[in-house]
Amino acid sequence: MRLLPCTASTLLLAAMGAAHADASIQLYGVADLGLITTDHGNPSDPNGAANVTPLPTSPVTYNPNTAPNGKTGKRVTSLINGGLSPSRWGVKGSEDLGDGLSAVFTLESPINVATGTVPNSRIAVANSQANTPFASQEGSYDGQLFARESTIGLKSKTLGELRFGRQQTVMADAIGQFDVNSGFMDPLGYNGGYNAGGFTAEARWDNSIKYGVSFNENFRAQLMYRLGGVAGSMNTRNAEGATLYFTSGPLKLAAAYLNNHDSQLASGSTQLAPGSVPSNPSYTGTLKLTFANTYAYALFGAYQLNNDWNFKGGWEQIHTENPFNPAYDQSIGSMSGVSVTQWAVASFTNPRIENMYWLGASYAFAPSWTAKLGYYQRNTNRYGANAKSATMADTSNAKYYVGEVIRNLGKRTDLYGLVTESDVSGPAWAGFKPHTLSLAVGMRHVF
Repeated sequence: MRLLPCTASTLLLAAMGAAHADASIQLYGVADLGLITTDHGNPSDPNGAANVTPLPTSPVTYNPNTAPNGKTGKRVTSLINGGLSPSRWGVKGSEDLGDGLSAVFTLESPINVATGTVPNSRIAVANSQANTPFASQEGSYDGQLFARESTIGLKSKTLGELRFGRQQTVMADAIGQFDVNSGFMDPLGYNGGYNAGGFTAEARWDNSIKYGVSFNENFRAQLMYRLGGVAGSMNTRNAEGATLYFTSGPLKLAAAYLNNHDSQLASGSTQLAPGSVPSNPSYTGTLKLTFANTYAYALFGAYQLNNDWNFKGGWEQIHTENPFNPAYDQSIGSMSGVSVTQWAVASFTNPRIENMYWLGASYAFAPSWTAKLGYYQRNTNRYGANAKSATMADTSNAKYYVGEVIRNLGKRTDLYGLVTESDVSGPAWAGFKPHTLSLAVGMRHVF
C-alpha cells in the first residue's frame, strides 16, 4: 500500500478513540430511459448497459449472426438505458463518531430500466457466440448486485476520506467532472476504456483502497491502489492511480495517472462470419480473454464563465503493452461465472498508443433549459506486434460530435434530446461505415 500517505493510517487510529454519536442512511438513485434510432447499429441487447450500441467505439464484433456495429446499413430503433445518466440505485450511510470523524459506506448497483435486470456484459459476450440475436461490448458490469460501488470507510473533516472495496478509478472520478456531456451517447460515458486507462473492465477496481484529501482551498488529491491477490507476486493484477486537482475561482484544473498490471479484456471464444456455425461447438457460451499492461496520463481543465456558460475539456493518452505475468493470466479458467476456453497475450514490439482529446461548452439559455455541445477525437498510432497480435500499419482516428438539450421539469425530473455523429477512418475501422448518426429522446428522474 505504498500509495497511502501517513495521514491514512492516522485516520484509522483516530477511529479507535472516537465516541459514538448520530447515524443516517439514504436510499438514492437515477432512472433514465430514452428512445434511440441509429442508422448503422447492432440489435438491442437486454444484458448490456445501454441496450443498443449508439457509437462505433470498438472494431470488435461478438455476434456471429449480425454484422458488427457500423458495417451494416440497417437502421436500429430501440430503447437506450442511461441516455443522459447511467441508471442505478444505491444505499449510503454515515455515522458521526465525534471529533469530526464519520464512518461511511456505499452500496450502488446498475439497473437496466428497459428490462428490470442487472447488466452482465461478459455473459452477454459469451452468449453471443451461442447464436443469440444480440451483440454487446465487454464492460465493468458483470451481474454483481453492487457492481458500481461497494465500499466502507472513514471520513474526517481534516484528514480526508479513506474507502475500501469495489469503486471506480480516480481517472473515472476526474473524467466525470471535466466532460460537459454524459451518458451512453457520449464516447467517454459509453466506452469505459477511458475511465479505466485501457480496458473497460478495469473502470472499477475490486479489492481497492482509495484516499482523498484537501490540502487547502486550492489543492486536492486522490490516491488509489488495488491489491492483486495473487500468491507469490506483488505485481500481478495490482493497479495504482493518482489525481491532483487545483481550483481557483472559476478555473479548475486536474492531472491524473493510472496503471493496470495484467488488464483483462473479454470477447467471445470464436469470431465467426455472419450466418456461420461455430467451428468448435464446445466454445459456444464461453469467453476468450486478452491480457495486457495498460497505463494512462490525462490533463483536464474547466472554466465557469458565468451562471450561463461553462467550458470543459481534456486529453488522455493510453498505452497498451505486454502483460506482467502471462503465465498466471493464461491459468484463469473462468470469469464472472463464465468458462474461459481461449487466451490471448498482447506481445507488442511497439506499444499501442491512443490519444483522446475533447472540448465542450454548456449554455443555460433559459431558466429551465440547457444546451451542451462537445467534440471528441480519438487517434490510434501505428504499432507493431508479433504473430500473437495484429499489426496496425497506419494511424486510425475517430471523431465524435455530441449535442444535448435538457429541459428541467422539476428539481428531480428532466426531459432530453440527444444527437451523436461519429466519423471513423483508418485500419482500426476497416469495413465500418465512415459516418454514423444517432438520435435519442428520453426522460431522467433522480431520487
